[in-house]
Amino acid sequence: MGYSYGYGRTGLYRSRDGVLFGVCRGLAEYFDISVFWTRVIVLVGFIITGIFPVGVGYILAALLMKPGPRNRY
Repeated sequence: MGYSYGYGRTGLYRSRDGVLFGVCRGLAEYFDISVFWTRVIVLVGFIITGIFPVGVGYILAALLMKPGPRNRY
């Protein structure tokens, strides 16, 4: 999963700069899409399906995804 050429995707991680566990930002960075639209999709999923399927999936993703690497500056 991901590229090992020093650029591009390096793996699916939770973002350390995210709002709630960093799942949406991590997915947005991995798929190179706007974090705004990722959050909108998750929010619409919450509204349409209810809390059970999307909420449980979000919590599972937060528990299973590794935190992103720390920046060493």
